[in-house]
Amino acid sequence: MLEEQKVTNKELLTLEERRAFMKLPMGERRRRLAEQAEEAAKYFEEDYADWKELQSGDIIKY
Repeated sequence: MLEEQKVTNKELLTLEERRAFMKLPMGERRRRLAEQAEEAAKYFEEDYADWKELQSGDIIKY
């Protein structure tokens, strides 16, 4: 069932699974979405550190 599954970035939910999610109480939906948002923030913050380092160097004109 949907409650027992953890969806990875590469998995897509079926229509049945999306409908099951919408039938959950609002509090549970918010909790799950907040959890996913935290995971996404961690992913993008790691990537941001790499970009920040890359962009902090000298500008070279040719």
